[in-house]
Parts: sequence; C-alpha cells; structure tokens
Amino acid sequence: MAEQEQPKSGNSRKDRRGFALLIVMILIILLAVLVFAFQRDVMREISISANVRDDLKAAYLAQMAMVRGQVILRLDDHADYDSLNEPWAQPVSWEGESWGSEDSVDGETPPQPEILISDEERKFNLLSLVRGNEVQQEKARKTLQRLISICRREDDRLMLDGDAKTVRRAGDDSVNTETLVRNLVKYLEERASEDSDDLEITANPNSKPDVRSMKKQTPFEMLTVGELLQVEGWTDALLYGPIRKADTGLEQKDPNQDEEPADWKDLTDQEKFEKRRESVENIDQRSTDPTPLPILGFITLYSTGFININTCPREVLLALDEKLTWDVVDQIITAREQDRQDIVTADENGGELPEAEPDPNIDPNAPPAEEEDKASFRPQDLASFQAFVTRVNNQAASDGEEPPTEIEGFTEEIYNAIRPWLVVRSTVFEVEASATVGKVTHTIRAIYRRTAEAAPAQPAGDTGQPTDGGTDTGTDAAAGGEDPLPAEPTMKLTLLFRDISKGG
Repeated sequence: MAEQEQPKSGNSRKDRRGFALLIVMILIILLAVLVFAFQRDVMREISISANVRDDLKAAYLAQMAMVRGQVILRLDDHADYDSLNEPWAQPVSWEGESWGSEDSVDGETPPQPEILISDEERKFNLLSLVRGNEVQQEKARKTLQRLISICRREDDRLMLDGDAKTVRRAGDDSVNTETLVRNLVKYLEERASEDSDDLEITANPNSKPDVRSMKKQTPFEMLTVGELLQVEGWTDALLYGPIRKADTGLEQKDPNQDEEPADWKDLTDQEKFEKRRESVENIDQRSTDPTPLPILGFITLYSTGFININTCPREVLLALDEKLTWDVVDQIITAREQDRQDIVTADENGGELPEAEPDPNIDPNAPPAEEEDKASFRPQDLASFQAFVTRVNNQAASDGEEPPTEIEGFTEEIYNAIRPWLVVRSTVFEVEASATVGKVTHTIRAIYRRTAEAAPAQPAGDTGQPTDGGTDTGTDAAAGGEDPLPAEPTMKLTLLFRDISKGG
C-alpha cells in the first residue's frame, strides 16, 4: 500500500511566496535603476543638444551685433570729430528686429544682444612710454605716474565725496608710482627670450606669483593690457580695483552696500560685460568716488597716442599736466556737454557755420542724416590758446555780454603743455558684442582703426555727365524707375585685435 503524500505545511508555502516577492522586488529595483539610468542619459543628451543650440544662437547673435557695430562706425556722418553725443556712443536700438522668430518652430524670440562701442583715444596709450623722442617719453612717464596716483586717490587735486579710501594703508606693500612706471618701461623695452621660467600659480589667496624670473616671450612690446600682471608691482587690485579677499566673511560687509562686492574673476562673462558698460557710462559719476578706481579703463595699447578731448574722462585730462586743477577740468567737461553758442546763434539766424555748409551732392529725398552734435570741440577750438579759452567760456557769458577772455587757474603755459596730446577725433574704436541664450554667453571684442576710404575712380564712359545724345548715363537706374543703391560708406575699418570668449 503506497504511502500517502504528506500535506505541505503552511511555513513552506510562505517561504515560496516570500522568495517570489523577493524576486519581484529585485526585478523592480533593477528596472528602476535601468529607467533612472536611461532617464539620466536622455536628460544629458537633451541638455547637451540644448547647449549646442544655445551656443549656436548666441554665436550668431553676437556676430550680428558685431556687424551692427561696424555699420554704426562706418556710417558716421561727422568723422572729422567724435564725441559722446554721437550715435556710436549711444545705446543701440533693436526696434523692428524679429531675430528670425517668424521662421522658428517654437516661435520663441531670443534675447537681444548687447553692443558697447567706445573709442581708444579716450585712454592713455602705454606704448607712448617707449615711442617718440626722450622728451616725449619723459612726459608720457610723468603722465602715467599722475594717472596711477589719481586712480589710487592719492592726488591732492581730487575733490571727492568724503575721505579718500586709499589702497596704500599701513602695512601695505603697494609699489610707488615711480617704481611701477620704471618696471613697466623695462618690460616694454625687454626683448623676447625663450629661457623664461613658467609662472607658478597656487590656490592660496595670500601667495603672490614670483615674476622675477618671468621674461617676455613675444617680439612685441605688449599684446594685451592683461600682460601687465607680468610686470613686477602691477597687481590685480591696481588693474581691476580693490579685490575682496577670499577669507572675508559676510560679517565684514559694508552696511551701505546692497551686495557683497565680488572679485572680477568670480564674475560671469555677462556680468563682466555689464561691469564694463557701467564703467564707461558712469565714468563721470565715479570721478568723485573716494574708492580707488581700476586703472584698466584708462589705459590702452591700440590708440594713436593722442587724447580726444571730447571723450576722455576727467582722470585722463587731469593727468596730462600737474598744474591742471579740478575746476578747470570741470569747465572743459561742462563745455563739451552743452550746446555751442556759435551753432545756437547760427540756427537762430537761419544760417550755418562755414564748416557745416550743406553738401550740394546730397540727395534731398534721401533719409535724414544723423543729427549734428552741437556740443563737441572742433579743430578750430584747438588752433590757439585764445580759441580754446573762448570755446571753454562759451557757456559762461550772460545775455548781451561777451564771454570771459581767460579761465581762472589756466594759463597759456598749461595749454602749451597739454596741446600736443589733444585731438577732437578718434581713430581707433573698441566694439564689444555679447549675446546670452539660455546658459551660454558669447562675447566678441574687436579693435578697429577707422580711416577715410578714397573714393573709387569712375570709368571713363560713366562719368555721370550728359553724353552727346543728351542722356545722363549716371541716372539710368533712376530713369528706369528703379531705386538706386545707397552710396558706399566712405569710412574703412581695419581690424587690429579680436578676441572671442564663451562662458556660462
């Protein structure tokens, strides 16, 4: 008789069920891990593709803004003088620009790019220290020394809102101005060398790089102003302004400030662009600030070496001669910002100045040209000491009275000392275009030299004069009812320097 099968106990069934549950949980965990990994890969690919898209958009927008800046410079109708009242120095309007949103799939309009145009003749050219004769070089060295003292708030002529917060405090090892200029001249005159040691940089904020063994590795005097950091004594604080130490906490925050000041190196590309814009647009307001100013905004390597009296800041004017006073510089800046009395009088009488005679070749049906700047200095204002004094005092005359024939504290000796520096037009311009799309920022910075382009010679058979048959060959297009092309701009731009940066 066969043995009867013993019934399975309840514990055995529970064990099998628990094992099945464990298998299911393991499968769910593995599936969750796979789904999470797949999702992470998908999100990474989406992020990469979005960044590539934003990078391409930002690059094209920045390039478009750069072209817009070139057009503004080439279409300057008054290139014989330049001032801060002209279109190139004003904010650029993008009104009417669709940015290609009508052709996009999502219809989203990208943010408009930013353009900043400034002239280099408003700054002091460091290469003046080693160019020209010995007298010119000595004048340039003294000018730079005064400019450094002004930026450090050490000059006695400054009229500041409060006490000067000089960077040379007790225990500070900042180098004096004479040594700074001497070290810079030595660096500019140094020849290229291949046996230069590498510059060692550490993360310790208190350690300073040893530049004594650094030698120039280029045949040029200097390529960029950032190269100044290789000159002994020239520090980040001097170039970029007072820098917040890495170990300073929020408890040391100035109660009068809304935000904790950040280091220049900690800023994003977009923030750096806005800082540069603010430094250009608010340069006059910062002149009375007791906080030391960064000298980077007052020096250049690309200008002709002259100083445009219409655009240069107060600090550069004040540095041209030690006898120039704050009040005299203030009168010069006031004169260049207010309408000239000779132009105002000519407008009221229905006439025009001799240098502003209308061009008979201008088409009366053409779009109106840019409005004339009625406040800037002109070449005739720098012709003599008396002409300069008359121009500066042009706002100081009362109704029915002649303007004063002198400026208090300003002599012909001072005029003769600063006159070789001064011009009324700018030749070299910096165009900086920046575009931000998503988390990507493209910034293009270019330096251009602007010169007048010679008009092309016309063919002998197309002189614009009536032929024997009485037909004007120069107006065939207009006679046919077609709109003639606009005239080619007379200004030419030559690229001197170009830098492209990309960041987030």
